[in-house]
Amino acid sequence: MSLLIFTEAGFSFGFGHFYRMSGLCDRAISEGTDVTMYLVSDDTARENLNREYVCFREWLECQDFSGMISPEDTVVVDSYHVDLDTLCKIRDAAKNMVVIDDNDRMPYEGMLVLNPNYYAPFMKYPDDRGNTYLLGKDYTLLRDPFVRRVDRQVKEEVSDILITMGGTDLKGLTSAAVDKLHTLISEGVRLHVVMTHAYPEQDMIRRKLRPQDRCYMDIGAEEMSSLMEMCDFAVATAGGTSNELIRMQCPSILVVVADNQENNVRYMTEAGYFDTFTMDDMGRIETMLGYEKRADMASKLKSLYSDQTAVDYIMKLTKGETI
Repeated sequence: MSLLIFTEAGFSFGFGHFYRMSGLCDRAISEGTDVTMYLVSDDTARENLNREYVCFREWLECQDFSGMISPEDTVVVDSYHVDLDTLCKIRDAAKNMVVIDDNDRMPYEGMLVLNPNYYAPFMKYPDDRGNTYLLGKDYTLLRDPFVRRVDRQVKEEVSDILITMGGTDLKGLTSAAVDKLHTLISEGVRLHVVMTHAYPEQDMIRRKLRPQDRCYMDIGAEEMSSLMEMCDFAVATAGGTSNELIRMQCPSILVVVADNQENNVRYMTEAGYFDTFTMDDMGRIETMLGYEKRADMASKLKSLYSDQTAVDYIMKLTKGETI
């Protein structure tokens, strides 16, 4: 009885799937459950994601999973590139299969489909295909340091701003955000800029930072959760990081960098949980300096708290416990 993860990461894939699955792996290890992450990857991923539970394998091309999956295993599939035929082969080989889905990507049939995003309940999944759906705040995929209560006190004046643009930042958003914020804030306001070694503009970004600003490289979940809790608001991408920001009740203004983030932006912005900007309209970031806007966001974010997570659910499923 093992937990197996099938996912992907790399310069073109991004690192979002890896990071949300790594939290599940960390929990499994802490509870003494055997876990393996089969990871479709490139050289960038292989250089940065060498973990004890990672097995670099081009599983998307696999025709026979009997060598990787036993009938007692629970499998979680988190991929934007897997096809329906491959999912069926994995389902048939495993005891349980959970498909992670962000946007109703395929016509799933007879599957356990888990959407870990806060916007998931707004979506209209088909109810005539024999699927079981696990949606929204009770099924978030968050690393353990984010699974805690936060009591945010919104300050009148902003003193600390977080900039976090995902694992690769291919579009140079971090540099642009730093430039824009430096025109909007006083010397007393600090920028906290998170980067990874996959960022192509690391040196240029460092040169732009003032002495009071801080740069963080390849930080873990513990430090990231503390940053989100400490900062008055975040400028970030609209992917999986937004779920962590919501959990930390951190008012945020987000930018879309991939098509699969459109639902997140549309549903959550309409409900007032965060705001958005584009590269052509970075002036909107200035609105986050206002107290009333940040206070209203924080109040709405507090309503999304839940004691349950997808990690809890998947661990019980793996152990055969009653759910």
